[in-house]
Amino acid sequence: MSLPISSPRLPQAGRNYYLDDRVQALELRASTLYAEVQGTGSEPYYCEIILQRRGSLIIHGNCTCPIGYNCKHVAAALYAWSQQGSDKTQDGLEQELQHWLERLERTQRAADAGTAAEPDQLLYVLDTDVGPADKPRFAVTPYKVRQLKKGGYGKPQLFRGQSGRFLNTTDYGLLARLRNNSKYGRYYLSDNDGAALLRDLIGTGRCHWQSLDTPPLSAGPTRNGRFEWIAGSDGEQQLQLHIDGDGLAIDVSPPWYLDPNQHLCGPVATPYGEALTRALLEAPPIPAEQAVDFSERLARLPGSERLPHPHRWQRQTRGDIAPRPILRLDSPELDQLFTQTLGSLSPHELRLAFEVSDERWLHRARLEFDYAGHRIEASDTHEHINARDGDTLLSIRRQTAQEEVLQDQLLDCGLVRLGRLGFVPPEPAAWADFMLNVAPQLRAAGWRIEVAPDFQFQLADAEDWYAELEEATGEDWFGLDLGVVVDGERINLLPILADILRDLPPPSELRDEQVVLAPLEDGRLLPVPARRVKPMLQTLLELYDGHSFDEQGRLQLSHLHSPALAELNESSDWHWSGGEALIEFGRRLSDFDGIQAVEPPTTLNAELRDYQRRGLDWLQFLRSYQLNGILADDMGLGKTVQTLAHVLTEKAAGRADRPSLIVMPTSLLSNWRHEAQRLAPSLKTLTLHGAQRQALLPKVPQHDLVFTTYTLLSRDLEALQAYDYHLLVLDEAQNIKNPRARAAAAARELNARHRLCLTGTPLENNLGELWSLFHFLMPGLLGSREQFRRLFRTPIEKHNDPDRRARLRRRVAPFLLRRTKEAVASELPGKTEVIRTVELSNQQRDLYETVRLAMHERIQSEVARKGLNRSHIVILDALLKLRQICCDPRLVKLEAATQVKGSAKLDLLKDMLPELISEGRRILLFSQFTSMLNLIEVMLKEARIPYVKLTGNTRDRETPVQQFQAGAVPLFLISLKAGGTGLNLTAADTVIHYDPWWNPAVERQATDRAYRIGQDKPVFVYKLITEGTVEEKIATLQERKQALSDALLAEGQGATALTAADLEDLFAPVDEN
Repeated sequence: MSLPISSPRLPQAGRNYYLDDRVQALELRASTLYAEVQGTGSEPYYCEIILQRRGSLIIHGNCTCPIGYNCKHVAAALYAWSQQGSDKTQDGLEQELQHWLERLERTQRAADAGTAAEPDQLLYVLDTDVGPADKPRFAVTPYKVRQLKKGGYGKPQLFRGQSGRFLNTTDYGLLARLRNNSKYGRYYLSDNDGAALLRDLIGTGRCHWQSLDTPPLSAGPTRNGRFEWIAGSDGEQQLQLHIDGDGLAIDVSPPWYLDPNQHLCGPVATPYGEALTRALLEAPPIPAEQAVDFSERLARLPGSERLPHPHRWQRQTRGDIAPRPILRLDSPELDQLFTQTLGSLSPHELRLAFEVSDERWLHRARLEFDYAGHRIEASDTHEHINARDGDTLLSIRRQTAQEEVLQDQLLDCGLVRLGRLGFVPPEPAAWADFMLNVAPQLRAAGWRIEVAPDFQFQLADAEDWYAELEEATGEDWFGLDLGVVVDGERINLLPILADILRDLPPPSELRDEQVVLAPLEDGRLLPVPARRVKPMLQTLLELYDGHSFDEQGRLQLSHLHSPALAELNESSDWHWSGGEALIEFGRRLSDFDGIQAVEPPTTLNAELRDYQRRGLDWLQFLRSYQLNGILADDMGLGKTVQTLAHVLTEKAAGRADRPSLIVMPTSLLSNWRHEAQRLAPSLKTLTLHGAQRQALLPKVPQHDLVFTTYTLLSRDLEALQAYDYHLLVLDEAQNIKNPRARAAAAARELNARHRLCLTGTPLENNLGELWSLFHFLMPGLLGSREQFRRLFRTPIEKHNDPDRRARLRRRVAPFLLRRTKEAVASELPGKTEVIRTVELSNQQRDLYETVRLAMHERIQSEVARKGLNRSHIVILDALLKLRQICCDPRLVKLEAATQVKGSAKLDLLKDMLPELISEGRRILLFSQFTSMLNLIEVMLKEARIPYVKLTGNTRDRETPVQQFQAGAVPLFLISLKAGGTGLNLTAADTVIHYDPWWNPAVERQATDRAYRIGQDKPVFVYKLITEGTVEEKIATLQERKQALSDALLAEGQGATALTAADLEDLFAPVDEN
């Protein structure tokens, strides 16, 4: 944006800032206006305003405020500049008068509105800093403060302005005189105007010594002063003015004193006139070797008898003293240090100084030489050392050859010379190695090393090392205090080590002889041998996120970290107390030499395949070591039978003295119940489902297996928490992949000796799902959610870090058993048939019963009228409607069916397909109802599952077959009439019969689309059956009566094989047991 100066769009706030006297400095250079404008903060903003004349005046205003361009600060500067061109306003008033009237008007409006002008004041602080030749200089700093109603001042603000409503005439004059003596941003007292300026500052009653917390200085009486030569240790002499009484001499003309105890300030009287006093104050120091010549020349001056004379030394020279090297280590602040010495550095030394310093400090070694107690800097160019001994000045000749040898020793140690600043390593971190390894060698070679208090690489000595382990809340958590005793004080090392882990090499790369430097609170560094802490460093690296320590600073550890503790305990370097049981458990895990084989229970009605026996062995291993895990076999490999074998083994051993709770999706309830009855009939089972479950809850302790669903788990949590369980199993455990879900939270609240997750897809979308499963199984194994995100999820998912992926795999490998069908193909038969039963939903069951009753009554009437053999059409129509209700109520053309929401079988299919597809399965899905395939299509599109379809209406049969065989899609929907025969689909390894076909030959023909010559993979065949319905009853009859199947499904034939007893069984009520 470019604005002409007359534009009304200039911010009104800028004019207000101008009228508030916020424009503190204004200067026009060529076509650029420079200004300082006070904002709302303590520091002003700086404006650079470029003025261009293009017809009208165009302005480009840059500012250091957040807006940055043509802001209100720029506008305020422009208002101030525009007023400088005219001495009078349009009213004919002088600018100063007009400005005063405007301020008065604004103040009066504020007062009328009930907001009184704020009582700001300008205060002055007098203090000192070091000037040339190390002589003190007195400086004045103005502060803007606000007087508080309760007394005292508010927070002072450094004032760099030129004007303000709170300033009076005296302040304006004082500020102008101070600016005349400004150097490096400070206001100094000059020798010519200093005395008068000091008198006027004290006269305000607002001038303080060093701090606003001290009383204001007052004018004091004149005090006498005398000059005296003061000698240093090297014989150099400096003329100083001493004040009678207590006081500091202020170098102004005439001189003044300051008494900090009585807060007085006044003139100093000397025996000399003002000019001679000024000359004496400016006397330079006298080097020791020139004292005699200077004194002789001073004596020849007229009136010299009135002047102070320096000491006249007797000189003695020695050249037989050998230098002893002294290394002084300190860490001065950069700003002060560079101001004093950088002018003497070469460009190379200057660049090196910045490279080897950190943001604030320069850590250095200064080399000195000690000649019989007299020291000199190595960088000093003098050939002799002058030292006082009474009235004798000893001159020691330096041994430059020996000094060069000693300096070379430092360079050989890896230090580099930095001019007058001393010696430094190539980088600050190298000081640690210097202190650990080089400094002891130098001391052994006769060097003296002095460490200044501010040096930031001082080492501490450990007196003792201790380890304390105590049980925390919950039997699986422990608090570890791993510490050291330094100067009699116990210091917990773990939080310190956790803070520096990111700067250390990986624990596996640390050698036992290496040393880790732990920074202590007092600034010292504690050398910690790596062998002492290596076992815990990896655990710290994975656990620490700032919340891993309790209030006492102890590290919270799970019993799963006990192997690290056992390894730590093996070392004799620590004095241990507590945690004996945990350490013993850690030894057991460390000494683990393989999973032991377990004999399958005799009460299991199944022959376990070899991989299933190994699964049972693994489950028993977890139990024996108090561990939990995930059984993640592919669907169809028998996770259910392995779990039941595990429960039976625990029961036979007498360990399962509590019920085991199994949580699952609603669609799996009937399947678990059936499998338990078929495979483990000796177990007493209880299903908590439906309205009657509240009456069943008190019976939980009387059963071996208790079944419930994820939906009901959170609803019944309080009742379920009343019992302790031997085993808590989550089937289809991906249902707790969101740790914040109600089911996940409820599952974590239950108390069980052992926990087990069953899922073919422990990881569907992201690694956070895996963390959620282990957070249920073994909290702490993968750290907190934030730790897991930092250590594993982000490096693996965003950066594809192979090392972190391998580390995560190693961490979970003992607790996750997964076998794919390809891995165990040699143990599988060519075709495996799996019956998956599912209960009808409540609404579905009600509709089924309504239709069943109506059709049963109609059939009975028809049979009574025509006989059984002539009623098969009515019977088939009735069975068709019941079978359609089992598939999906929407298939039935009844008004009542439109009120039913959902299908239990479709929900089961929806749960099965993602897991099968994630396992890489290629699936054929058959249904005799093309309308059912249409409904399945809708579900697949919502789930974004790709598929192809073949029905009698498909004209191009070749394209979907080629797409499926080529692997373009994982799922093929096929209707009975279109695909029951004539297709070769050997790419498939999974067949799903959505609705059963009662003619076994037809069913086999459909299955044989995949299970045929050329198939090189085991084929899994899933039959979906609704429990207790006509589907299950006819399937049972089918096994017993082949003729019944023919009678029901052979067109044009009578149902001659159907008996009255069969008919009654087919139309019996839904079995809910």
